[in-house]
Amino acid sequence: MASPSLSPGEFLGAQARGVRAHGYKVDLRIATLPPEQVHLHSHEDAHFVLALDAGYRSLAHDPLTPRDQAFGPGALVWNPAGVEHRDCFDEAGGRFLSLSFMPPSGARLGDPLRLRGAAEGVVRRLVGATARFLAGDEMIIEGLALDLAGAVLSPDELDEDPAPEWLWRASEIIADMGAHPGIEVRSIAAEVGVHPVSLARRYRRHYGQSPAAAIRQARADRAAGLMAGGADLAALAAATGYADQSHMTRDFTSIYGLSPARYRAIFR
Repeated sequence: MASPSLSPGEFLGAQARGVRAHGYKVDLRIATLPPEQVHLHSHEDAHFVLALDAGYRSLAHDPLTPRDQAFGPGALVWNPAGVEHRDCFDEAGGRFLSLSFMPPSGARLGDPLRLRGAAEGVVRRLVGATARFLAGDEMIIEGLALDLAGAVLSPDELDEDPAPEWLWRASEIIADMGAHPGIEVRSIAAEVGVHPVSLARRYRRHYGQSPAAAIRQARADRAAGLMAGGADLAALAAATGYADQSHMTRDFTSIYGLSPARYRAIFR
């Protein structure tokens, strides 16, 4: 009998917090089943799991952990789409973060892996971003998700030719934020004809930052130019693609180091 396949974003655990952002689903969950009730299964989509408690067991390969030893808190596991596994905690109640997404079509995604290095820092920031999520924060979630996806999808799978023309077009779209309020990495990728993961990887390589960070920066720069003219902040937020004024205040302050109101006061 074939093992069950869970639908996209479905996990064996209760959801404590969930966020959807531009094709990515992030959940903070609590495992509800004891290990003896977790059977072999697969997922239709690919996913990462960050164990937040001890005793997480996985088929993921990790040369630094003996095969019969459970992973501790902070272990980051990658499970490709369709791979059979029975990852579980030694006891019910273990907490974990999951990130699910549909990978590029035709990508060779390999075997389950325990990830280390830069990806570990990215996924920890994703925990905080998910817990604090407010309207307008989708770009932050998407940027972190793309960084994680780029850690497991190889350049060959993403068709990375040197300096592709589409990358220049993507950069021009981001630079022209005034004409594209509310633009997303996914919509830019669609416009230039590539997968969002391809765009994220190549953009970071050539420009030194993620496209999500570049969009946030361009949006803040656009807002800064309008603030100096004395525009109403709520109207300005709507005109520059923010969800609302509080979203603009958070993003602008994180980029410029001072609030929009204080920035505008400098020029009065």
